Amino acid sequence: MVNLLNNEIISNVPNAWLSSLENYITKGKNAEIWDSTGKRYLDYVGGYAVLNTGHLHPRVVKKVREQLDNFSHSCFAYAPHENAVNVCNELNNRYPINDSTKTFLVNSGAEAVENAVKIARYFTGRKSIISFNGGFHGRTYLAMGLTGKDKPYKQGFGPFPDFVHHTEYPYEYRGITDELAIEKLDTYLNTALNPNEVAAIVIEIQLGEGGYIPASGTFIQHLRKVCDENGILLIFDEVQTGFGRTGKMFGAENVDVEPDIVTLAKGIAGGFPLAAVLGRSHIMDSIHDAGIGSTFGASPVSCAASLGVLEAFDNEDIISNTKIQEKIMKDALNAMMDSCDFIGDIRGYGPMIGVEIVESKISKIPDKSKVNKILDQCKENGLLLVSCGQEGNVIRFMGPLTTPQNQVEEAMEIFKNSLV
Repeated sequence: MVNLLNNEIISNVPNAWLSSLENYITKGKNAEIWDSTGKRYLDYVGGYAVLNTGHLHPRVVKKVREQLDNFSHSCFAYAPHENAVNVCNELNNRYPINDSTKTFLVNSGAEAVENAVKIARYFTGRKSIISFNGGFHGRTYLAMGLTGKDKPYKQGFGPFPDFVHHTEYPYEYRGITDELAIEKLDTYLNTALNPNEVAAIVIEIQLGEGGYIPASGTFIQHLRKVCDENGILLIFDEVQTGFGRTGKMFGAENVDVEPDIVTLAKGIAGGFPLAAVLGRSHIMDSIHDAGIGSTFGASPVSCAASLGVLEAFDNEDIISNTKIQEKIMKDALNAMMDSCDFIGDIRGYGPMIGVEIVESKISKIPDKSKVNKILDQCKENGLLLVSCGQEGNVIRFMGPLTTPQNQVEEAMEIFKNSLV
């Protein structure tokens, strides 16, 4: 048994990187994992919304094994490989932009965001970027600057780029309506910023770390209008909302808006490191030769895994399964909210659901301490969950989209029995 308080982990990794789980994970299968004591958990952390197709999906494993029989690495800029081109082709054909698009493959969500902003600034010749309070875009420097959640991600790491500007993200439960968020954005553009100096607006269709708060089609459509009127590019950060997480293949389908550039990662490759920057062809082609690149981006193995993920979506009706998950989860969670004064809000697109915990429905005071108690009890009872939100008082569900119905029901029962 591994004890994080007195073992080799604490001796070898920084304190800031210590794990939440007390024991090593030793096995994973779809929505289940087992630790070094043999204890079984339902994994509703899912590698932080990475394992949309679950642990060790057979189609992903098969593609990876086939690739490893041939070669493990090639830097695409020197020696191209078919897997990368096939992934780019699939994404270009699938992402809902009614225009010619091209895709550039990198390693992580943060790297994708960095490159999306880099491309937007190059293409427009402008410097300023607008992002949103509560947004999370990664831990590299520019990505931290774009992120609108200070603790723990930005605290002590500044200063950040002065060309990044934040405005309000709609949060109806906390009184920030679409109308108010639109007013704040428009006022900011007409006072603090010159719209002609703004290269891009970057937004998550549903906040991840910021509290699993979905943005409405009305708000996103207004952003599209503002961008079109001012020559600003609209960038969707779909690192977490992509690949079925919101009940649609891509989050953009929930709001009926086309971005100019989108970033994709997490669920893209079934647990292997891969990310993508996809954009309108004339934007992506504007960069000079070798102006973008990545040594390990477009890893042949990760690209093979991604093709396995897409094959699973095509053949296993995963999107329909998300509808079943959503109904089971929201029915159960709404019933819990009716009987629990400390559950203030339940929200989210599809099965990407956040549960906001408060001291009471009347006060709406965030209750992080209760969240931590609930999470500990869930873990004790065999369900892994984590929190999010500006105050750390939102519990989020990130289980595999391939979770069997009986295990979704089991997860809801464990959660209900863990509400302390």
